[in-house]
Amino acid sequence: MSDSSTTSLQIAQAALNQCQELLSSKMPPWTEVYASLSQAQRAIAIAEYCIDEEALSKRAICETPVDVPKPEISPNVDPSLPLNNPVSEAKPFPAAGASLADRLSEQRLEGLKNTLSINNRVRFASLLTDGNVPALLALCDSLEKSDSFEAAQTLILGVAENVDWDDEENGGVEFLGLVRRLFPKT
Repeated sequence: MSDSSTTSLQIAQAALNQCQELLSSKMPPWTEVYASLSQAQRAIAIAEYCIDEEALSKRAICETPVDVPKPEISPNVDPSLPLNNPVSEAKPFPAAGASLADRLSEQRLEGLKNTLSINNRVRFASLLTDGNVPALLALCDSLEKSDSFEAAQTLILGVAENVDWDDEENGGVEFLGLVRRLFPKT
């Protein structure tokens, strides 16, 4: 690990320790907690960037022919620079991958009724069962007992005949997305 990434990790650890100290009081100063967390996030991002640059550098060294001089790759990070100032870097940070929200939205549901908020119950009831919330909950029970997504779709289409399934704003697509999550992916 390079000196820059080590320094950044030390700065992040110090900022997180400061957060813990601030949060130990009865009435923590939330603006200071937020600032300290932001500083820790920036330091961790810089450390990850430095580590990724090191890996790229090692890979480039392994792939470089012997007679070509090896370029020095430095992360362009000044450890003395305060982290509350924006750092202008020429290279973008690496992609983080799928967000937590994306992963949670694909997670399988055990039950449909328990995942519906009160607002969604009313909205989906007005869409599917002419505003009858108990009928929507009964539909949810039937959908949970279905063998497959296709059987659940057939059941929904039998109950909600006048729904415009192409209109993504009315909630039908969202409801079908929740129903799809009841069944394992095939």
